[in-house]
Amino acid sequence: MKLRIPSTVGVTVHAGKPQARDRLCELLSLLDESKVNVLLEHEAATLAAKPQAGRTLKHIGKTADLIIVLGGDGTILRVAREMEGSAAPLLGVNLGNLGFLTSVHGDKLMGAVREILRGEYQVSERQTLQATLLRAGRRKETLPALNDVVVSRSAFSRIVRLRLSVEGELLTEYVCDGMIFATATGSTAYSLSAGGPIMVPTARALIITPICPHALSNRSVIAGENSVVRCQVVSAAGELLLTVDGQVQLRMEVGDEVEVRQSSRSVQLVTPKNHSYFEVLREKLKWSGANV
Repeated sequence: MKLRIPSTVGVTVHAGKPQARDRLCELLSLLDESKVNVLLEHEAATLAAKPQAGRTLKHIGKTADLIIVLGGDGTILRVAREMEGSAAPLLGVNLGNLGFLTSVHGDKLMGAVREILRGEYQVSERQTLQATLLRAGRRKETLPALNDVVVSRSAFSRIVRLRLSVEGELLTEYVCDGMIFATATGSTAYSLSAGGPIMVPTARALIITPICPHALSNRSVIAGENSVVRCQVVSAAGELLLTVDGQVQLRMEVGDEVEVRQSSRSVQLVTPKNHSYFEVLREKLKWSGANV
């Protein structure tokens, strides 16, 4: 199936990654050769010795047909957040080990981009979450999440007691180290390490996974895609944090609530036409058949 051929491409890069400059130069050379209009984010423009050409991701997201992200999964999460609702699709290029959000190895970059410029690619639509911090019933801040929203204690705090409700009905109270609310995309991130399930990334659901619960019967719960989940801090001995996609943190207090629901926004991830999620899963998790 032929998809839209990108004529304007945004480029952003994690400058601290190995080979970042070399891969960026290769990419810009190919895009120039292909007569593609290029928009550079500020960090990419600086690395390419064109600081005056730098644009914000918000601007790029409104203009580009495709944004190529050189870095890792964390870079994808940052870009998705800073695009502020833009529907521009993202191609993640991993400059380290293969990631779950980055679909192309750095050494396969040129071939993958050539295919995409011929319209030979796939688009995977990913659900996002919206997390709202409430204090005394008033909204303090609302943040988007592609992977997960986490309520957790700091390194020197003791256990917390959290009361969870789904669609206004009490689920239970957890005595634990914290709680993870994840999308299907984020099911292979923090939630997985806390014992949560793996879901295919295009599934639409809300995963609720307790962190180190004191009751062995406490397990992950999968709520429906339209569910509204509330998590109230009943008690805590020490500092509490609300962390979104591992990158944005807000301090929490006893009595605070976090309301988590599906966002109306989705993130479009571009993958090469022969990309296989299950192949990535086998490789990352060292499952049998990884070399098949």
